[in-house]
Amino acid sequence: MEPRRLLFIASIGNKAPYRQTRHSAGHLLLDAVAPLLPTTLPNTGAFHETWYSPTYMNITGPKLVRQLEKWAVSQNEMLRGNGISPTSTSTTSANTSTFPTTLVILHDELESPLGKVRIKRGGPESASLRGHRGLISICETLRGKGLYPTRRGAKLDLSILRIGVGIGRPDSREKGAVSDYVLSNVTPTELAAYHRAAEPVVKVLAEELYRVES
Repeated sequence: MEPRRLLFIASIGNKAPYRQTRHSAGHLLLDAVAPLLPTTLPNTGAFHETWYSPTYMNITGPKLVRQLEKWAVSQNEMLRGNGISPTSTSTTSANTSTFPTTLVILHDELESPLGKVRIKRGGPESASLRGHRGLISICETLRGKGLYPTRRGAKLDLSILRIGVGIGRPDSREKGAVSDYVLSNVTPTELAAYHRAAEPVVKVLAEELYRVES
């Protein structure tokens, strides 16, 4: 069975020198997820893409959305050129010439237990972004371009799937303590917890790849 949608799997965090910090847990999770995709989702490489945000968290949106658009449009053109279309795979996409696309965002989840995976569908209209600056930047950029919520004539039939991995929380609730905590390097124990989260995340991605509903 052919996949029913495209997945753009993007991790958000911070660039060097903060690449190995708790705030970059999304990147560290993708490090563990990416090697599992070829065996878990064989022969589906044309339908999914992994991408690490190269910017600081609070300005993630513009570059991520440009890359998402570029990839999804290109893949739809390539698939159509090979005779593969939403019609041929019986998807319910409103646009019969374009595969629906899911933007999967891997990110850190402050206050969640270490390594716990939390799944949320949609933007702030569905579940709070809880002040996460990376998610806010992405959702504001998508809204500004009319991609989500989708405006008439938009290039993409877009869904959002947010996958957060728990990073715990410092004992102190003071702003400075929280900032120091999320910008501190992860320990080997924490890194192992993120890696253990990869397998359940890949199962979620497999289900999403074959999901028909928009």
